[in-house]
Amino acid sequence: MISADIKSHSDSIYRYWGKANASAEDVPQYHLLPYHCLDVAAVGHRLLSQQSRLAQDIAEFLQIDTDQLRQMFVFALLLHDLGKFAAAFQGLKQFPDSPLISYENCPPYDAKNARHDMLGAVLLFQLFERRLLDLEQDLALADDDDSEDFLFLLLDISMGHHGKPIQRSTDKVEQKRFFQSYCREKDLLAAADFIKQVYCLIPVNWPTELLYQRDWLDRFKQISWQLAGMAVLSDWLGSDSSIFNYQDSPESLADYWISALSRAEQAVAKTELFKPLAINGFDSVAQQFGFSPSPLQRWAELVVIDGPGQLFILEDVTGAGKTEAALALTHRMMALGHADGFYFGLPTMATSNAMYKRVANHYRKMYRKEGAAAPSLVLAHGANKMDEEYQASIGEPELVPYHLDDNYAREDESTSSFCNQWLADSRKKALLAPVGVGTIDQALLAILPRKHQVLRLLGLHRKVLIFDEVHSADSYMLELLDDLLQMHLRQGGSAILLSATLSTMQRSKLCQSWQQAAHIAQPQIPQNFNFPLTTHVSANGYFNETEMNSRPEVSRELAVEFVHSEADCVDLLVNAAQENQCVVWVRNSVKDALRAYEAVVEQLGTEENVLLFHSRFVLGDRKRIEDKVLAIFGKASMAKDRAGKILICTQVFQESLDADADLMISDLCPIDDLIQRAGRLHRHTRNAQRQYQAGITEHRPAPLLLVHCPEWQDEPKVDWLSRQFRDTEAVYRSPGKLWLGLRILRELGAIRMPLQARQLIEAVYGENAREQIPDSLTDKHLLAVSKDRQMQGAANQQKIQWELGYNQASAIHWFDDSIEISTRFSDLEYVEVLVLRSTNAGSLEPLIGDTKYPVALSTVKLEKRKTADCLAIIPEHLEAQVRALSERFPAIKFLQCWLPELDSNFSYCSQKGVVKMQNEEVQ
Repeated sequence: MISADIKSHSDSIYRYWGKANASAEDVPQYHLLPYHCLDVAAVGHRLLSQQSRLAQDIAEFLQIDTDQLRQMFVFALLLHDLGKFAAAFQGLKQFPDSPLISYENCPPYDAKNARHDMLGAVLLFQLFERRLLDLEQDLALADDDDSEDFLFLLLDISMGHHGKPIQRSTDKVEQKRFFQSYCREKDLLAAADFIKQVYCLIPVNWPTELLYQRDWLDRFKQISWQLAGMAVLSDWLGSDSSIFNYQDSPESLADYWISALSRAEQAVAKTELFKPLAINGFDSVAQQFGFSPSPLQRWAELVVIDGPGQLFILEDVTGAGKTEAALALTHRMMALGHADGFYFGLPTMATSNAMYKRVANHYRKMYRKEGAAAPSLVLAHGANKMDEEYQASIGEPELVPYHLDDNYAREDESTSSFCNQWLADSRKKALLAPVGVGTIDQALLAILPRKHQVLRLLGLHRKVLIFDEVHSADSYMLELLDDLLQMHLRQGGSAILLSATLSTMQRSKLCQSWQQAAHIAQPQIPQNFNFPLTTHVSANGYFNETEMNSRPEVSRELAVEFVHSEADCVDLLVNAAQENQCVVWVRNSVKDALRAYEAVVEQLGTEENVLLFHSRFVLGDRKRIEDKVLAIFGKASMAKDRAGKILICTQVFQESLDADADLMISDLCPIDDLIQRAGRLHRHTRNAQRQYQAGITEHRPAPLLLVHCPEWQDEPKVDWLSRQFRDTEAVYRSPGKLWLGLRILRELGAIRMPLQARQLIEAVYGENAREQIPDSLTDKHLLAVSKDRQMQGAANQQKIQWELGYNQASAIHWFDDSIEISTRFSDLEYVEVLVLRSTNAGSLEPLIGDTKYPVALSTVKLEKRKTADCLAIIPEHLEAQVRALSERFPAIKFLQCWLPELDSNFSYCSQKGVVKMQNEEVQ
């Protein structure tokens, strides 16, 4: 409510600028600071309207009404740029002949140690210290330390609007030093005058009975993360100068506030964010997807959903319809009003691409078009711009880039610069879109202390998280996933986890964490060891495990035999290819794959029908090879495509491709990985012409999985694995687990899914499996266990202490966007390397001559110590050409440039990738 008597204004607050034009030709040259603060507050007022589900959820959680919540939030936003009253900031720009304040001996601005957002806290602290701001008279709060502490807690939310919490010291001596170094007395008086005026304009009905209750303050700290995300968004939208035009002449705050509210409506409407989306009612799987439901999908149609906060774990074999079951559950939760959208996270970019195509064909059926906005679907990973189907789609939301304001200083960019950079990256933007598909990493970044983390977290509000192949998470990622799920539940979210090979221990950990986050007094532990299985945990205390049946057509039996030498593997591949089969050998390291490729090519005498696929190719070649592999091994491939083709590959094959081999050899690997690899053997039923045909009896001979492994030993020696499989032990660490997996395979003689799925997994990962490891392999297993604990510890070091609220102390370090925080553990450091080539004209160009994305397509990630650091550096006489290239492609400055033709140790070719010379392949 605007106070009717607010008609006049004090001149002092209108002598400070808040935003400056980047172009000298634009008029006006600056936007007055009070008006920018009102612009941002008006956007926050609009975003937290009474109709906002986020506002309703937060207000209910805090046990206050939405008006009180909105008033507190708007007050915080009014002070978000209080630090711009500081003399050091005002001295950054000079506007000759303007009425703006001027200083003699203006203090220098320090964007690294005393940015304007942190200076806001300095000014506020001094206002209280000098009694220039009276809590009771000026802000209608009790005049005590508790009120002051709460105000700083509230303003942490808005002053951290550049994506990270501000560094706020409570030391009086340090605060005074900062003030004397960067501010002047008249700045303090102007800041006090501004606070008093805006509070009179937009007063707050404080929930005074709650402000001093510890439990309520803990609740406020919990929701401070969502409010901080709203503050960032409010600042972005309120900085859109195409709507909030620059104004350099004073008018009353009351009059300006009315116009700011009107403009805020336009700013929010300009984006897709928070537009109401009408959800269609869910009918049935048959109606939604056009086929009869599998047992799992039928369960998804009928299971009771008792509110938000649902966790579903769906375990079934590949091809059982887990994706459709997850989408059916998601649609039902949305139709019941428990969610507005979803994010589908997968382990790799390639699987994300494939899932994007599946979701794109279906998700619009979830939303009604009449009178509502068309929802957007965003593909979220680093190479999405190279995905042609995604680029051809019309789903990506248009968040229009802003007119650029002038940057304040080298390390203090303007809001419009932040916003444009962030929205240009669809990996980040996807979490704000109603529907997103991408890697699981993009969601995990919402719970890591990285700049704009709160925006990611805000984007997950009222979404269902669907994560596929959760078994592929190592100890590090599982620890982060556990934290993400708990935080997601605390903000009312739901999750669906899919797997074909989840261990009981992993399932138990996930279930208990969910119940812990829901504060369930007596959490239940999973007891059912059957497979397929659904596990349903509700925040309301419901817990159920339901045994499932798989569709007969996806039940499989793969005979397993064992091969003990590389030479025998090469012979088997060549003989099968000569019988017109298409065959795959999945190796555990790039080095092993390169050696196998050379051996096969040598025996065949040609490279024509042999493909090599691993991670050491530049993205352009990797994508080309992936497309070729799918053309040969994919569902639509024909006999003429497949005949006589050999693929040598690494784990990228098991993680990424919907491929189908006639014969497969796999290096010995953990049993869950082996099951995933085996899923690409006779994956699609084929007729006598080797053409895919659904619902028929397979015409090929019974499938056979060949496992390349050491000779079996009941009592293995300590070097049982490393003697012949050195790289395998380096990758998987515990020879004991591989020995257990080999033992159960020998015992069963086949992989029978789903009949023996649980037996296979629990033989290696079960509670008592460790006791079965031979003594000779125990020490190495314990080292692997120690490494797992190290990974868990590393993940815990990265975690945010949510209970402290949105402030600097909630994490050991807060990182900028330019600093990579890994969501996956690695002992090794990796470097992005840009591969260059010389042109006939003597200039340097990216290796892949693509017209749109040459840099991205010419980049490869290499291990730093053994590879990237050993590459030849660009010679001095070519440095000028690299600089010229960087001017055309600014992203190059973040990459290591390499010109293979001048390197005597390493080379690059499109068939093999990065290779060490003299046949000593990359490690």
